[in-house]
Amino acid sequence: MQETDHLRNNEKVLRILREIDQFTTFSSEDILSFLEAGKLLEYEKNEDILIEGQNGFHVYFLLAGEVRITKDGKEVKTLRRTGELFGEMGFMEGATKAASVTALQKTLVLRLDSAIIGKNPDAKELALGYTIYRLFCEVLADRLRVTTEENVKLKKEIKKLAAKVTTKKAS
Repeated sequence: MQETDHLRNNEKVLRILREIDQFTTFSSEDILSFLEAGKLLEYEKNEDILIEGQNGFHVYFLLAGEVRITKDGKEVKTLRRTGELFGEMGFMEGATKAASVTALQKTLVLRLDSAIIGKNPDAKELALGYTIYRLFCEVLADRLRVTTEENVKLKKEIKKLAAKVTTKKAS
């Protein structure tokens, strides 16, 4: 992992952040303050970004590249889209990381520390906090929807299997 301060004032990074839906309402000055509140980090292919079980108080915005999320060694999801975020559970709860995240190629992320949110509650800080927590809500709502759909499918499958077992026992 390499911290990339030289990208902080890079127009490409500003453009990437402006393209993230949740950041479109912010000025370049606001976006630069977000960059100052966080760190731009660059990871090489197969480099670990987060390790399951470690403490973590950071949230990461994917700016470029691709990452794989694994839980207990099993793939959960691959993130590829600019603006996707990960690490939000540890960020919100201050708990250990529930999953591991590995760069699948050279990857650029913006890492924000939970300690910065609410530290200096000026307008920019409140706007940043609002943006981050709104993103969390969107991500968690989507994950809850997917989990609910999977739960319903599994319950149907269990009923089918239970019916087959009952039928075989009756025979």
